[in-house]
Amino acid sequence: MEISLSDRVAIVTGGGTGLGRSFARALGDAGAAVVVTGRRQEPLDETVAELEGNGAKALAVTCDARSREDVEAAVAAASEWGGAVDILVNNAAIYPPMPLLNVTEEQWLDVMDTNLNGPFRFAQVCAHLMVTKGWGRIVNILSPSALLGFQMVSAYGTSKGGLASMTRQLAAELGPLGITVNSLVPGVTPTDTFVGLFTQIGVDLMSKGVPAGRACTEDDATAALVLLASDAGAYITGTTICVDGGMSSVFPMGT
Repeated sequence: MEISLSDRVAIVTGGGTGLGRSFARALGDAGAAVVVTGRRQEPLDETVAELEGNGAKALAVTCDARSREDVEAAVAAASEWGGAVDILVNNAAIYPPMPLLNVTEEQWLDVMDTNLNGPFRFAQVCAHLMVTKGWGRIVNILSPSALLGFQMVSAYGTSKGGLASMTRQLAAELGPLGITVNSLVPGVTPTDTFVGLFTQIGVDLMSKGVPAGRACTEDDATAALVLLASDAGAYITGTTICVDGGMSSVFPMGT
């Protein structure tokens, strides 16, 4: 089955770097007009240049997901530019690793406001537009830490676990209105940020421990995203799709 997103308008939050840029590229390659948002203009402009170089239509909008005003302005700009908002990919997140005993309340709340409240704001504002067409796709990007316990990421993992729950609640409410809501869990992916935190050696060790025996690639993650964003995924909602090589489902026995 060939999947086409032509005539669809997508917003990818945190679309300036890492998997966010990969998600934006994949949606553009499938025919969608793509709006990328984030706090820094330069990486957003780089993403737009790449998408336009591949023949896609793209727009960069600076936005802080912690600000309701920013979110509303970004969605309005996307709608005015593209004529609609059909697809939302809630990818923006912050990831300050540190021991639980050292996390300040300010840091904890900042992670929650960015990683959980931000997706709520975007989903609510976009859903108001999607219901007018009776069609919409919301995909929340999670992490294995939403499902498993990891050291050093108490705030991040908790925020992603909350986002997994929010996916189910929104799916229940928005399904009858023609909007699907799902979560996507990419596995260990060697983005610049991830490698910067854990080193390539750390990535290799973590990847070796999963049943698939390798890290998640851009193609692994984006293929699932495009499915969820398309008509082909119309009967998938309220679920969490793990593209993690079995990391969250199988106990590693070692070799």
